[in-house]
Parts: sequence; structure tokens; C-alpha cells
Amino acid sequence: MMSSVETVQTVVQTVARKIDADNVERDKRKCNVVIMNVSESKSKSAPEKRSEDTLFCKEKLGIDEKDIETCWRAGQFDSSKPNYNRPLVVKMKNVKTADYYTDDGRGYKTDTGYWINRDLCAVDRLANFQAREKKRQQIQSGETSRRNLSH
Repeated sequence: MMSSVETVQTVVQTVARKIDADNVERDKRKCNVVIMNVSESKSKSAPEKRSEDTLFCKEKLGIDEKDIETCWRAGQFDSSKPNYNRPLVVKMKNVKTADYYTDDGRGYKTDTGYWINRDLCAVDRLANFQAREKKRQQIQSGETSRRNLSH
């Protein structure tokens, strides 16, 4: 039978491993930008699709080709969802470039209707979602004006 000290140690070790895993995931994604609402390529081969996506970034979003290391689509293609476009993940050459194209990590919607955001790990996406929900609830309940909300 485990003592309460051993139980606490086990919990602390588990949490520490989870934090380490989240940090590794953040590090892997730090140069990534996610672009939403980009139409899927009709090409059959992966290199052609990648080339078309890179060309899209250059022509429609003004992203310099030399700033792009590679790009790919997140998730599996599902032919049963013909109007669904998988997110386009673009790995930039460095963090500074990713910050530049995401408005210093805040993300934004372009004039042409594309959303550009940082590629967040699941924990960070959940934290951002919860913060947005809290702000929404505060606004709806009349607790505060939009200007007085903390970031």
C-alpha cells in the first residue's frame, strides 16, 4: 500500500512528465503558422499539393517563399466532407518570421477571409479557448466593457 508521501510523489512525477511533454510539443510548433479556410488542392501527388499551397501563401497572403521551410495539411483528408478544408500548416524558417506573419502570435483574419494563427499544442489551445469563453461570459453578463477586459 502506498503512503500519502509516495502518492504525492507519483502525482508530482506524472505532472512533471506532462509539463515536459507539453514543452517539447511547444518547441516543435514554435515556427509553425496555421492558415484556415484555404481550399484543398485537386492535385493527386503530395509534392504538387505542397507546391500549390506554397504558391497560395506567396500570391494570396504575401508570404515570401524564402521564409517558408515547408508546409502540409493537418489531419486526414475526408472525401465525405467535400466543403471542408483541412488547416494548412506552414513551417517558417524561424520564430521571428512566424511572429511577423501572426501579428506577434495573436493571429488575425486577412481581408480575404483566411485566418492566420500560431500552431498551438492542445494545452495552449484549451487555455486560449477558456480565456475567450471567460471574456465572452463577462461581456454577456455586463460585468465589464470590452476595453476593460484583461488579456
